[in-house]
Amino acid sequence: MIAKDDKYIIQSVKQAGEILHLLSRTQHRNKKFGEIMELLKIPRTTTMRLLKTLISLGMVHYNERTQTYSLGPYLVILGSRAAEFLDYLGVVKKYLTQIEQKTGLTTVVAQRIQQDRLTYLLKEESRSQIHVTVSLGQQFPIDRGSFGKVFCAYLDDDELKKVASARYNQEFLAELAEIRRLGYATSIGEQVEGISGVAAPIFGPNSQVFLAVACIGISEQLPYSKMAMYGEFLRDMGILITQEIGGVIPNN
Repeated sequence: MIAKDDKYIIQSVKQAGEILHLLSRTQHRNKKFGEIMELLKIPRTTTMRLLKTLISLGMVHYNERTQTYSLGPYLVILGSRAAEFLDYLGVVKKYLTQIEQKTGLTTVVAQRIQQDRLTYLLKEESRSQIHVTVSLGQQFPIDRGSFGKVFCAYLDDDELKKVASARYNQEFLAELAEIRRLGYATSIGEQVEGISGVAAPIFGPNSQVFLAVACIGISEQLPYSKMAMYGEFLRDMGILITQEIGGVIPNN
C-alpha cells in the first residue's frame, strides 16, 4: 500500500521504516552509524535513538567488531508470519513454480513499496546450471526493466510524470501503450547488461497493477526471438492469478 496522505504519518515511525528499508537493500546491508545518518538525512540524536529502539526489538543487529548495523533476526519471524497471513502469496507461489518449470527461467514477483520503487517479493530460481540469481527485498526504480514498465503502463498520466520523469517522453508513452495492448512488457539489458526480462501484470480488486510476474535470464536463455512466446504465456498466467486472488482486469 502506498501512503498518499502525509498528515497521518508519524515521523519517527516513518524514519524507523526508512532505516529498515535502507538495510534491506543489498548494497546497504551493513552500514555504519554515520552512513545511515548521512544517507537518510536523519539528525544524529534521532538516528541513535531509533537504532537503539530497533535493536531492542530484534529488528536491527549491531556488530561491535565492525561497528556496523544490519537487519535483525526478529525480521525473519515477522516475514514468515506475514507470508502465512497473506493468503495471496500462497496462490502466487504456486503459479511461480509452474512458470519456472515451463520456461526454465528464474521467475520473480515484484511489488510496489514506494511511489517510485519496487522490490522482489517472491522468487523461484531456475534449476539450470547457469541462471540469474536475485535477492528478495532488493529494490529498483519503477521505470526500469520489464516489471517496472508493467507498473508504469497502467498509471495515470499525472502519477507517471512524477515517478518516471527521467523517461517521460513520446517514445516511452508509445512503449507503454504497446504494453497495454499486448498485456506484457519486455526489456533487454535495461538494468543489467546481458540480462533480459519479460513481465506481465497481476491486478488487484481496484483494477490497478498489484504485482508483476516476470521471467529473467541471460540473453542466450531469453533471446528476442522467444520474448513474444514467453510474454503471452506470462500474460495468461497473470490473468489466472488475478482471477484467483479476486482481482479485476481493466477493460483497456
